[in-house]
Amino acid sequence: MNQVKTAITIVLGFALVACQSNSSTGSEGSSAESTEQATTSSSAIADVEKQIMAVHDSVMPAMSDLMRLRKQINQQLTELDAKPASKELTQRKEQGRNLTAELTKAEEGMMAWMHQYNGDTLKTLSEDKALDYLKDQHQKVNAMSQLMRKSITDAQTYLK
Repeated sequence: MNQVKTAITIVLGFALVACQSNSSTGSEGSSAESTEQATTSSSAIADVEKQIMAVHDSVMPAMSDLMRLRKQINQQLTELDAKPASKELTQRKEQGRNLTAELTKAEEGMMAWMHQYNGDTLKTLSEDKALDYLKDQHQKVNAMSQLMRKSITDAQTYLK
């Protein structure tokens, strides 16, 4: 039980750090024209960053579901170990172990993405480089989101 509480605390801590490092970028120009261009650039960058964070924010609450499901599957695997061996039982246990690995991979994917994402970097990049960085991050966060959603859905189906 303490391990679950510790894991949840760590996850929420990472989420807080990742979310706080994602402040909007702003720019100041010396003329009205450069200010307008900078605002337009900042706006485009901020819009893409908001899309990325929306994906993150949509799956972050599912981290607790992911951990709960992994725990339930592990409990079921322990119960299955106590039963007499059969072909069906062996298949069920293998499926459970695979799902546990899938859930772990999804959790690690979220942690890895949050750890490597650095919204503060955007302030130091040109608009083109910032948009390239965000495009790459958008692909990564979408892949992480899909993995999380699929692993959760598969685990829920297994436990029914």
